[in-house]
Amino acid sequence: MTKRLLTTILLLTCIAVSTLAQQGLRVADIFSRYGDERGCKMVEMHDTELRGYKLKTYQSLIYQKQGEEIARLLADDRRKATKIREEVSDGRIESGYYILPPLSESQQRYILYTQKPDKSGAVIYIEGALSPDDIMKLCYQKKK
Repeated sequence: MTKRLLTTILLLTCIAVSTLAQQGLRVADIFSRYGDERGCKMVEMHDTELRGYKLKTYQSLIYQKQGEEIARLLADDRRKATKIREEVSDGRIESGYYILPPLSESQQRYILYTQKPDKSGAVIYIEGALSPDDIMKLCYQKKK
């Protein structure tokens, strides 16, 4: 096999595994719909380490004006999740941190969400053997 073909197969396998983990979640629709859209920036990593924490999947999307559509899509996932932390202002969720039903005993799934009044914001999906405290440290602890 050529190196290019092997790389393509590996990439498609990673995408398939990521999609299976998010199967039944609207957050998957957010990344597939807005990941390549103008004004958005998406980062996707698999089987990686971030600030000392091992992650199976990390996906983030920073968006500029799609806030209303993204909030509607995330509403379904929020109903399936346990709310860890949520900030609401004038009836609008400004930020939220949710834990979804786990994939297995050791694989937890999290969605972190923030949106500004101008409809810009970010969505992060994390999957791995992390506790809610680990996620708080990973996302809110200042870099050393």
